[in-house]
Amino acid sequence: MNTSDLSACELYALHWDERGNAVTASLEGPLDEASRQTWNAPPDHDWIRLHLRFDEISDLDVSSWSHHSPIRVDQIRTGDRVSVTVTGEGTNVRFTATAATLVTHRTSRTGSL
Repeated sequence: MNTSDLSACELYALHWDERGNAVTASLEGPLDEASRQTWNAPPDHDWIRLHLRFDEISDLDVSSWSHHSPIRVDQIRTGDRVSVTVTGEGTNVRFTATAATLVTHRTSRTGSL
């Protein structure tokens, strides 16, 4: 798992920053052996929490928003930008942005965060 493959993670917060025209997505999910190595996690860590920032937001469309899990974040590269979709039960948000920038991440054992 890396910042472009978020299929194993669920969104738990989305922060809209109108001052910098950015969105920060906070996600968490399980770590498998390959992703544990990618994130330099200790052998007993099986969970990750990460925060990704998308800058230069355009084409923002919020059709619906709900707090129901699971909420997924998917991104598709389109040239030098990404097309981002945030979807789940009652949630449909779409925008384009610069590629995600990792703000921070933390690995842990399940349930210890």
